[in-house]
Amino acid sequence: MADEILNLNVGGSIYTTSRSTLTRYPDSMLGSMFSGRLPSAVDDCHRYIIDGDGPTFRHILNFLRRSKLILPDGFKEWDILSAEADYYQLQELIQLIDEKRIRRPGRPTYEFVEVEYHGDSKYTWRIYGKPKIIHQILTTDINYFMCESTREEYPNYSQPVDKIARSECTGYVLRAWNRTKKCIQYPGPDLSRVRLFEGIAKFGFTLISTSSHEPSQGNWTFSRKEVADD
Repeated sequence: MADEILNLNVGGSIYTTSRSTLTRYPDSMLGSMFSGRLPSAVDDCHRYIIDGDGPTFRHILNFLRRSKLILPDGFKEWDILSAEADYYQLQELIQLIDEKRIRRPGRPTYEFVEVEYHGDSKYTWRIYGKPKIIHQILTTDINYFMCESTREEYPNYSQPVDKIARSECTGYVLRAWNRTKKCIQYPGPDLSRVRLFEGIAKFGFTLISTSSHEPSQGNWTFSRKEVADD
């Protein structure tokens, strides 16, 4: 038996397709509508009326035909497409849209710097982030950080790359260098905090969260859009 050909009026845009295409996903709104489980209406030309966005329906129909999300280069109507996929209750398409939106070129990614304070710890301050970012932030400060993974004083540009890379996970701990006495001192809770935060903000970071578990502990998280060639 030949597949039935149907004409559709989607928000004023006219489409022609088959009933089997429209019912490919039985649990969708279109699957229910064209299998007789939902009522339907036709216009004066006997075209089925669908109250959706006309131009966007071409992407919906292509998905029904190929089970793939195929979009032109530079596609930007993500919000409309997502809303239409939700309207038609096409869960598989909704998932594909979400995946493509995350991976699409040009989508901004973010970098983070986290600062912790532990007043009851030997190393009162700890900072986490990409090593290159930490280098930028701290090179103009009078205080030094020590790489927790290597126990070497910061800054030390002779460290092997693999050792510096590990510091992103283990963090840098703050140790103050007294230039007069030429010795290392452990800083108090207020030493260098404002200067450190100013240094972080100088490179485009914005404070996005802060928390304090108890009076002797604090946590600050900063974020910015990723910058190339830090």
